[in-house]
Amino acid sequence: MDSGVNKEDTRSGYMTPATSAIVAANIVMFAVMAVFTGSQAITGPNNQTLLAFGADIGVRAMNGEYWRIVSNLFVHIGLLHCFMNMWIFAVMGPNVERIYGTVKFTLAYFFAGIIASLTSIYMSPQQISAGASGAVFGVFGLWFGFLVANKSILQENFVRSNMKSAVVFLIMVLASGFMRSGIDNAAHIGGVFAGFLCGFLLSAPLPGQAMWRKKDFFGIVLMIAIIAGAFYLSYAKTHKAIADQSVVLSPLDLKEPTACLKNNKPQEAMKVLNALLAKQPNNPQAHYLRALAFLLLNDEEKALADVNETLKIFPEMLPALQFKAQRLINLARFKEALTTADKVVALAPNDSLGYQLRSSIYDRLDNTAKCLDDANEAVRLTPTNANAYSTRGYSYMNLGLADDAVKDFSKAIELDPGLVGAMSGRMFAYFMQSDYIACDKQCMEILAKVGMGDHCAPYAVMMAAICRKQLRHLPERIALLNQALQTLPAKTWPFPIIQYMNEQIISESVFQQATDNDKMTEAKTYVAFDLLADNKGAEASPMIIWVKEHGNKAFNEYDLVSALLLKLKK
Repeated sequence: MDSGVNKEDTRSGYMTPATSAIVAANIVMFAVMAVFTGSQAITGPNNQTLLAFGADIGVRAMNGEYWRIVSNLFVHIGLLHCFMNMWIFAVMGPNVERIYGTVKFTLAYFFAGIIASLTSIYMSPQQISAGASGAVFGVFGLWFGFLVANKSILQENFVRSNMKSAVVFLIMVLASGFMRSGIDNAAHIGGVFAGFLCGFLLSAPLPGQAMWRKKDFFGIVLMIAIIAGAFYLSYAKTHKAIADQSVVLSPLDLKEPTACLKNNKPQEAMKVLNALLAKQPNNPQAHYLRALAFLLLNDEEKALADVNETLKIFPEMLPALQFKAQRLINLARFKEALTTADKVVALAPNDSLGYQLRSSIYDRLDNTAKCLDDANEAVRLTPTNANAYSTRGYSYMNLGLADDAVKDFSKAIELDPGLVGAMSGRMFAYFMQSDYIACDKQCMEILAKVGMGDHCAPYAVMMAAICRKQLRHLPERIALLNQALQTLPAKTWPFPIIQYMNEQIISESVFQQATDNDKMTEAKTYVAFDLLADNKGAEASPMIIWVKEHGNKAFNEYDLVSALLLKLKK
């Protein structure tokens, strides 16, 4: 392409840093994708990968992820896509950059790219879009605009031939896009028109003219206003689509995975949901169902990631917020959990579950007053809800009020005899009361209910073992410990503590295997209470002090140590 202007007269000379930098940035991004995804980057990344690297999709870009409007310009769907865009841009870009100068050329490139992204979102809020083609088409539009805006001072034959070539090329490319699926023609058209407009809004400095004129500054202001208007239209269209649920799969599509989850078949549900999300990666219901599947597979992190996708579309979906709060609690991200629980309470101030969730969070944040306030509110709202009483029972236990805790746990078990959380709470509360007979009985009820395979089982075994040592029921203690060691997985925590209680290893070995603060809190507590049952207070004392000073305050074991120290003060 010949510009019709002498090269020595152009203000930018032969240097085209913007074109070089943009090509380099796209190549680097493609290389990064290749490093992380291997051959997938070359043949064509899947939707999840594209979104992870910054591809655009309206229902996310218009729900807080505004950076996708620009980042998608550097993400390509395979090697051929990247090569074609960069080849065309590298051929055409330098000449147009020399005409307009680096700064104006860069402004026009990103203006066209942003308008292309917003046009794509407006036309298809649920469609994934990626690639520099919208901005590259903007360079074509800029060149075309330059020819039209300056035809009176350019050679007539030059203008006619170049306009003809540009129009033929654009018609061929757009026609090809309309005939093939997967081509984002909305972005191409938006980019072309945006670039063409820049040909009039920005001046191309000819020989003897200043690089910047008043026209340019008015043009930049107008470009900003156009972007704001396009953003507003795209935002409104996207949120209307969300409100109309135009991006939601039909109930029939979700029927099979829902049935799989009800029948406790998460792997089967996952296969169906992955296929559905490959077609519609933004679908909130499918993400929510997959979050439930991940929960059944004990993958809290992935469950949280999926429910966050649901909340991007439906930020006030109450079950999703409740689910998120519980996942954050389980992942010990209590401050984030508190923020989410506050939203739950604000959305449903008469629903006790929000107060139960927030009470348990305040318990872990050691805010005993607010913990009890929320627990009381949960009971007031649903006086026949077993979980509400169980939540308040833990609040009382956190305050060292073992008698009140036993009453609430007993009420919860009366309302729901199978509520294991209340049974475990009452086990700890009985131990706080030094009622070792009742505690041992409760331990056995838990084991009868859940079996040795449940995560609660080792703790019921350890508590029962300490109680039996206190009661001098040593043969029963040894029999229980032997049964546990034969049944429980040897490589899992807290297996070493049970080995210690059965005199297979010493306490130092237990502490060596307690690889984090949570495990050390449990190790110090159970070893200390086992020593106290042997009247070895001097050996137990440093461990008790350690738990009080360094232990995890969210753990029941911390509450047991606090209650013990309170008794000693009295």
